[in-house]
Amino acid sequence: MSVRWHRGGWEVRWHDETGRRRAKRFADERAAHSFDDAVHEVDRGERRPGKAAYGTRGGVYEYETAQGTRWRYLLRRSDGRQTTKRGFTSPTAARTAYRRAVEQVERGEVRHTKYTFGTWWDEWLRSRKPYLEENSWRAYDVDGRRRLLPEFAEVPLERFDTARVRAAMETWAEAVAEEEIAAKTINNTLGTLVVCLNEAVKERLIPTNPALGIQRLPSAHIERDYLRLREIPLYLDTCIPVYRPVAETLIGTGTRISEALGFRINDLELEDTGGVIVVYRSRKRSAKQKTKTTDGSTKGDKFHPVEIGPRLSKVLQKHLEYRATMPGGDKPTARVFVMPVRVLKRDRGRWASNGEPEPMDRTTVSSYWHKAALQDAGLRDMSLHSLRHTAAAAWLAGGNSLMYVQRQLGHADIATTERYYGHLERRVLAAGAAATEEAIDRAARQAA
Repeated sequence: MSVRWHRGGWEVRWHDETGRRRAKRFADERAAHSFDDAVHEVDRGERRPGKAAYGTRGGVYEYETAQGTRWRYLLRRSDGRQTTKRGFTSPTAARTAYRRAVEQVERGEVRHTKYTFGTWWDEWLRSRKPYLEENSWRAYDVDGRRRLLPEFAEVPLERFDTARVRAAMETWAEAVAEEEIAAKTINNTLGTLVVCLNEAVKERLIPTNPALGIQRLPSAHIERDYLRLREIPLYLDTCIPVYRPVAETLIGTGTRISEALGFRINDLELEDTGGVIVVYRSRKRSAKQKTKTTDGSTKGDKFHPVEIGPRLSKVLQKHLEYRATMPGGDKPTARVFVMPVRVLKRDRGRWASNGEPEPMDRTTVSSYWHKAALQDAGLRDMSLHSLRHTAAAAWLAGGNSLMYVQRQLGHADIATTERYYGHLERRVLAAGAAATEEAIDRAARQAA
């Protein structure tokens, strides 16, 4: 036994009956010496039989409880800290569990970390900000604040398992069933969670991603409206002059309005027999400043070419001739679609006026010019995005395949094209059925 001054107090050290070194600290020296006189130092020969020194039992130790002797194991975790598990009724059970735990740590199947999901989310989201466009980062942020953090913020990352994700999906599915939120929103949130946890796996904070393989909610079938072939001329004839080239382009290329407003002159390769427009970028509204727009990447973060016919090529050639008469309109990097604008009071939009040309405002296009054209033509109301569906339906009505539509629209997976437009591929399917019957009849005549 010993009494010594240590780290601002008096410390007494001694060995107990198991041979384990014990220590106790006192603020007063007299109290420390009194305790030292009272405590009994157990000699080696008096120590309990079978009790080896601490740390020499292969990580398994026994201890006494009111129910009798129990065993526990002591394990060094993957983060370097020690942990223990108690309650085993035999040393064999404790050693078996200890061996399995050690093997899991060595194989990387178990990771230990001080992170909760909330602390990891904050760190991950902050690290991603320099690499994402503003709107993409803002979408992640909204998914986290509205759904992921309320559900998982306090969950230790090392205990984040598939059962927790499934339980959250069940809760969100109930909200979808009550029409409080769209299934697509929940699926996007699940995608955000997968991306976040993939990075945690890469950083070796967790062994596997528990959100992978979780089934997404089925999207409700929505009938997407579009202009029928006979309705397209009616619509175009009622477009105001400043909008008509844009409308012709949307219907002829199937591009999104954000992509069309991002076109520059050198993106167009126009000939009398047709041409190609390469979709490189999209015009996006700032998430913070709703009146500010900037060029960003396309939805799939990749460019794709779109073939156009001779009629649209001539429309665009004529438009570029007019565009060249505007200041800076003859530069290869000049925007294709611009207009002199003025801003109305009360944020009601941007309309044609006298002055320098500026990029068109998509809200003006969709909420004013497009709606006015539909009303003047006596057509039903539909969103501006319906012109993209109009392009796909027109291509299929012209006998083109789904693969052609996929490439024109820039879909990464043909399954997406089939889900949206497969039911419109009637002419191709009908022609295939007729050709099959003709082949059978021709073979029968040859055999006769």
